[in-house]
Amino acid sequence: MTGIHSCGPWRDTEGQDLDVEAGISFAQTFQDQYGGGDCGLYWAGTSGWCLYTADGQDRYLSGARWPGAGLLPEPQLVGAFIDTFRLDPATAGSSEQPHYRQHFPTLLDSLALYLPAHPRVFEEPQLRFADLHRRAYDNRVRQALASSVSDPLTHLHLRHGELTALLHLLEYAESSNPSTLNRLLATDLSARAGWPREAAEEHKSALEKASRHRPGT
Repeated sequence: MTGIHSCGPWRDTEGQDLDVEAGISFAQTFQDQYGGGDCGLYWAGTSGWCLYTADGQDRYLSGARWPGAGLLPEPQLVGAFIDTFRLDPATAGSSEQPHYRQHFPTLLDSLALYLPAHPRVFEEPQLRFADLHRRAYDNRVRQALASSVSDPLTHLHLRHGELTALLHLLEYAESSNPSTLNRLLATDLSARAGWPREAAEEHKSALEKASRHRPGT
């Protein structure tokens, strides 16, 4: 996932009235697996979720597959639908767009379940997404680095330029979202590449401690 969007009722360039809608964007890696065109999750206020892929003509919602699970299915059902799509797009859901009758007050009451328990003033959905996105990947990195003794070593040979590029990417991540984890990981890789063994072990120990420490604890 790379971003989210939503909008209220609107009118397109041809004067057609369209309903409330929302969407979730996927990374280019995901898009490349299905033709390289735009693809992602789309939610319509009258039809619920679908997963769409753009064809050669980049037609709107071309190739869309609808799970048919109602207007507001449980997030786990949407996740399972995506998993099915990735295994076999042709058998995931249906190409027929469903239509559900829904009054706006009822819709708003249903959506209220997904509001944060203590919303902050001026809180924006994009900011919430960015924070949750960062936390998710931070947790993945910590879990991967807090490996056990039995975790096997990999013998991956890197060119000096490839290692330098990786360190630049970590530096970029650090400049975008300052993190002790980024700094220690970069230091550890640099140490293994040329520092004395004692220094490398010292930084590895510091890195493992940081990976087990969670913000706020």
